[in-house]
Amino acid sequence: MVSSSKPQSPKNIAVVLEISSDGDSFTEGFPVKLQIVKDGQIIKEEDDLPRIPSAPEMPQLYQNWQTISGENSRQLQAVPAQITNVANLEAWRTTAEDLEKYCSRWFQHWAFKNLRDRIVAKTKTISNTSVPIIPIIIRIKCQIENDQQNEILRRIPWHTWDLFNELRNGEFVLFTAFREPVPTLEAPVKVLAIFGSSQGGLQLEEDRRALELLEQRGAEITWISQPTEEELSHLLFDHHWQILFFAGHSSSQVTSGLIQIRDSRFLRVKDLRNGLTNAVRHGLKLAIFNSCDGLGIADFLTELEIPSVIVMREPVPDQIARKFLLYFLQEFSQGKPLCLAVRQARDRLEVLQLNFPAATWLPVAVLNPNQPEFIWPDYTQPEPSIDTDKDTVTEQTIVAPQPISQRNEPSLLLHWRSLSLRRQIMLGLVALLGISIPTLVKINQCRLFPSTCTTPVIISNTPSPQPVVNFISSGEKLLIDNSLVKLNKQYLSLKKIGIKAFSEGKYADAVNSFEELPSRLTKDPESLIYRNNAFVYLRHTNNPSLPIYRIAVAAPLNDNAGFDILAGVAQAQDIAVKQGINLQVVIANDLNQPFQSQQIAQKLSEDKKILAVVGHFTSPNTCAALKIYSPNELVVMSPTSTLVNMRTNPDCGDINKVFFRTTSSSQIEARSLVEYLVKPDGLNKPQPKVVVFYNSQELFSRDLFAEFNDIVTNEFNGRIITSFDLSDSKFDTNQLPPQVKDADALLLLPDGRTNNNTAWDKAIDIIKLNRREKPILGANTLYLQEAINKTQNATVNRLFIADDWHPKQCSAAAFAQQIRNYWGGDLNGRMALSFDAVTAVLKAIQLSGTSVNRQQIKEKLSQTANKPETAASSATIKGLKISFDSRGDRKEITKQPIFTVNENLKFDLVKNVENISCQNQK
Repeated sequence: MVSSSKPQSPKNIAVVLEISSDGDSFTEGFPVKLQIVKDGQIIKEEDDLPRIPSAPEMPQLYQNWQTISGENSRQLQAVPAQITNVANLEAWRTTAEDLEKYCSRWFQHWAFKNLRDRIVAKTKTISNTSVPIIPIIIRIKCQIENDQQNEILRRIPWHTWDLFNELRNGEFVLFTAFREPVPTLEAPVKVLAIFGSSQGGLQLEEDRRALELLEQRGAEITWISQPTEEELSHLLFDHHWQILFFAGHSSSQVTSGLIQIRDSRFLRVKDLRNGLTNAVRHGLKLAIFNSCDGLGIADFLTELEIPSVIVMREPVPDQIARKFLLYFLQEFSQGKPLCLAVRQARDRLEVLQLNFPAATWLPVAVLNPNQPEFIWPDYTQPEPSIDTDKDTVTEQTIVAPQPISQRNEPSLLLHWRSLSLRRQIMLGLVALLGISIPTLVKINQCRLFPSTCTTPVIISNTPSPQPVVNFISSGEKLLIDNSLVKLNKQYLSLKKIGIKAFSEGKYADAVNSFEELPSRLTKDPESLIYRNNAFVYLRHTNNPSLPIYRIAVAAPLNDNAGFDILAGVAQAQDIAVKQGINLQVVIANDLNQPFQSQQIAQKLSEDKKILAVVGHFTSPNTCAALKIYSPNELVVMSPTSTLVNMRTNPDCGDINKVFFRTTSSSQIEARSLVEYLVKPDGLNKPQPKVVVFYNSQELFSRDLFAEFNDIVTNEFNGRIITSFDLSDSKFDTNQLPPQVKDADALLLLPDGRTNNNTAWDKAIDIIKLNRREKPILGANTLYLQEAINKTQNATVNRLFIADDWHPKQCSAAAFAQQIRNYWGGDLNGRMALSFDAVTAVLKAIQLSGTSVNRQQIKEKLSQTANKPETAASSATIKGLKISFDSRGDRKEITKQPIFTVNENLKFDLVKNVENISCQNQK
């Protein structure tokens, strides 16, 4: 049923920069005035500001980029698919870089810095209230007679201004004139979805599937494809809508803009003036035009007083339009304020800029600055009652989500055309500050094209019945459950005696007890860490000139993967201590839960002696904890979190760039799996058809699916037949879906058991049901002996996993033997990469000197991007360094080896990927 509760609209605070002209402003500079506006009223005004500097090269640089950009997009009148040649792509990239660099230098002028500092200071002062969510709207109002100058100012990449680094949730937007605000969105939200011509190969079915996210959040959607003018008029006059959506071809070549509603019919948007005006009177609040060159359309729609409009500022490639829509709706449908959802969706386009330069510049929101932010209304899903036989998209038809259907993606062209614009333009950004954490956090349901929809998972942030300090120890308490370590009675007794001695400060006695627990026999990393911690205290007491360096390891000690992380850290510490380094390790059990991870992060951050944290295991836990670590400048070195762009993901809040990882990202894992699937030295399935099983409610699983989907469809002409949501309670694990029979392979992407085992257990069921008939490409979360033990022969030469390290890599042999010496077996990449994580931190400590602090650790790790001589040498892959790029990603690992399960039911190497030549290894 629909919830009766309504979202509370946040109050508005606006910062207005009024830019005027007294000549050729790009040559002479712009006068500027600053206003502070609260709820539509000016409460402070400053007109003694320095002029914005001249930028004489800006118009030509913009024209150079815009011309090339138009040549590499698509035409309003659809043309045959055309592949952009390398020369054009390079020119496109070069002109984009030239313009962006010029803008960045412009924004570095002291006048812009003065504006930045004033804006930041005033917004922080005003926003220090009890309002949970306060949009701080920064508006740039241009009162300039020159239309060309106005147009350029509306289109340049304002997001490169470092003001956006200060206001982390800021977003560049365009503003209309001040108008009376309207009520926020109310459930059920009624949406009119119009699909125009798809000539030229537009994949508009993907836009439809993205919109179904809103349907799953309670929207009532009316779908209409290639309508007549009469049908559009009927819908706008006879029905009431809150959201209007259009996908297809468009242009701003004429006043009000032009859309292609059918293959042979173009329509001026102003020809719908009366119908749109009627829709506004009856509650139309948001228009989304996911089509090319939409500023002219936005200008017209805002003149009709539609409060919020989202368009593309320039011609847009089809893939960018589809990706942006999906990312935006994922965020907006889950309660993110509209502009913050736009920002986060736009940021995610960054990874596509290699082939689509300046993709992040294109989407923009156009808003009434007096309008409180729109937020999706709360919704409780009813039991489904859908006629699944309906597949015709007609007026007033609400259809169930369908499986993904991907096609080979053509490259298309669209030339940008000029537009006569208004005399006044307004530019701006929105920053959301002071966001409080709600009591219950709803995790997104059906976020990425699920086959069916489920009730949202709710994560309570109610603290654990035990205080968080009960999950943190240097040696004074037992953290690992004996069911995981399986110590015999004698060893368990010795361990407890050692812990008691440690807690009483009797470190010599503690060392003696722990040394009776050899790691090769007990396979207990906790005891080894406690032994070395006690020994370090003893050595420091005898020689105070030897400083103690303290780090922490945060992992789920109720999970085998967390145990592996702990083992790698324990092994690295033991070697360091033997080399004379007083390294202590604090152990923290995050229970594989994001909220617990945040609680752990808070306690570890409060201990100022802790220089870095190794962990956490899963991306959701690391992301949640970063929100605490980053403001405290505590480096997080993850051996296993693979979410792409972890640092720049706004949900993770890494404002100080403290995240580093020794593992690779999901993008590399996805590429390794795809290449093994399609290439002759792998499974040799060119243009493969794949059925996907994933968890729509978990960050890592969604991320890996998205990366795989991009690569297999866009680079190898593959197709996702359908996808199924492992988090769906209605998913039947008694039989495989019928679509499997047409697949070349299955893609199985369970999460790392964050919060629960549901998706992972269902993945095990799928492996069994497959009966070795289809090859299965698995996520690294299945790289556990436990997975083999549960499936037995069903995995033999049928389950294929990509990961960063395997003991059979020739350059890994020495470290593999070291692991055997310590633990007796079960060699895996989690241990190796955790070892690398400690190694990297120790190198940073060594370079910082005895008075090391957290800031120095981050600085030394960051230096490795440009100073390879400062990087640590890896012991896990002989000859490799451990260095990090500007995103905190491991630089050396660019491909992953592929593993399968052999006849002995062990993971075995089937495709080696050496990062250095094996022939040089001894």
